[in-house]
Amino acid sequence: MKRAAVRAAVHSFISRLLEGRDDFDDNASLAQLGLDTADIEDLIFHLEDELGLTAFTAEEDRMLKSARTANDLSRFLMEIGRH
Repeated sequence: MKRAAVRAAVHSFISRLLEGRDDFDDNASLAQLGLDTADIEDLIFHLEDELGLTAFTAEEDRMLKSARTANDLSRFLMEIGRH
């Protein structure tokens, strides 16, 4: 799985949640962008489906607690893609 494809998928879905706004940086805080825990959980599940990935519940829970930026989400998806 290529990092550029994962990053593009993360940005695309966040942009949809932000109603088309795509001017955010990879290191922008998801909370400052206006995303709450439910939004981030939806992001994780949607991106796993879109990229054909499956994470264990414990991995998803860990990511939900630690995801602060789009870059964090991309790293998590790359990590579970290696399993």
